[in-house]
Amino acid sequence: MTVSLPKLATPWALTRLPGDDDSRDPGERFERWEGRTVPTPWPAAYGGDLSVGTLAAAVGSAAEGQLPHSMQIVFLLPGDRDGSLTYEVERVRDGFRYANRSVRLIQGGNEIAEGSVLLRAPRPGEVHVAPKPQLAGLPDPDSLPSAADAIAARGALSDDGGLEQYWGADRQLDTRHIDPPLYGEAVAPRERNRVWVRFTGDDGAQRELLASPAGRSGLIAYIADDTILESAAASLGHGWLAPGLFSTTIQQSIWFHADFDPADWLLFSQRLVSRAGDHVVCQGDMFTREGALVATVVQEGILRVRRPQA
Repeated sequence: MTVSLPKLATPWALTRLPGDDDSRDPGERFERWEGRTVPTPWPAAYGGDLSVGTLAAAVGSAAEGQLPHSMQIVFLLPGDRDGSLTYEVERVRDGFRYANRSVRLIQGGNEIAEGSVLLRAPRPGEVHVAPKPQLAGLPDPDSLPSAADAIAARGALSDDGGLEQYWGADRQLDTRHIDPPLYGEAVAPRERNRVWVRFTGDDGAQRELLASPAGRSGLIAYIADDTILESAAASLGHGWLAPGLFSTTIQQSIWFHADFDPADWLLFSQRLVSRAGDHVVCQGDMFTREGALVATVVQEGILRVRRPQA
C-alpha cells in the first residue's frame, strides 16, 4: 500500500512495509512505512519533510474518512537531507470518530524525531467558526516580489547558487513577504512576520494529491516549518545570512482548522511569543484570502549567533 502527499519537485510517497499490499490484521498495533527526504542546500533534512511523512504514515494507518485534526513533532537528531527513513506507527487508539497515532522516525538506526497525530472524522455539515483578521490594507500577493525576484534584486546569496535555487524554485513554494524578507544579513528589528504563500507544483500526480483533504493537510505541514522562525530572527534584526547565525527547530505543533483551495494564496501571519536566551517560541496562523482561519502553528526552536573566537 502506498500513501502519497505533495513533495517538492516530485510526488512523494510512503510505502507500507513489508511489501506494498493492503492486507492488515485488525488487531495489529504497529505498522512500518518507508519514505525519503529530499535534498536541501544545508546539511540536514527540512523539518517540513518529516512533518509531512509523519502525517502520511498516520493517515495511512487510519480508517477512511479520518483526517488530521492536530499533530506534534519533536525533533531529536538532524536527519539526512537525501536519505531513506522508516516511520514506525503505533495505533494508540481507534474510536468511533477519533483516532490517535504515535509515530517514530528512524534513520540509520537512530530515532531522529517522534510525532503524535490526532485524527477525526468530521460530521456532515460542520461549520468552522473563528474570528477573522483585518485583511484590509494588506498588499495583494500578486503585487509583491516573489522570493526569486527579491533574491535577484539583492544579489547572490551563495557561491554555487544553491540557496538561490532552493528558495526561489526547488521547494515549490511561492513566498511573498509583506514585511521585509530576511534573505540578507540584517533587517530592521520587528517581532512579527507576514507572508503570502502558495504551492507551485503542478504535475498531474501533485494535483491529484491536493484534491484530497489529507493531501491539503500535508501541504499545511510542509509550509509550516518554512518561515515561522523568521519572526524570532527579525526580532533581533538578523537576516538568514547573518554571520554565525544558527537556527533549528526543537518541536512543532499544528492544528488543522478548515479546508482551503491549494491553488490560492494563504496568509501566514507569524509572531514571536517568547525568547529566553537562544530558546524561542513562535506562533503562526494561516488564513485564506477571505480571512478564514485554516491552521495554527506553534514552533519551539533555538536561534543564536555564534561569535568567532578571538
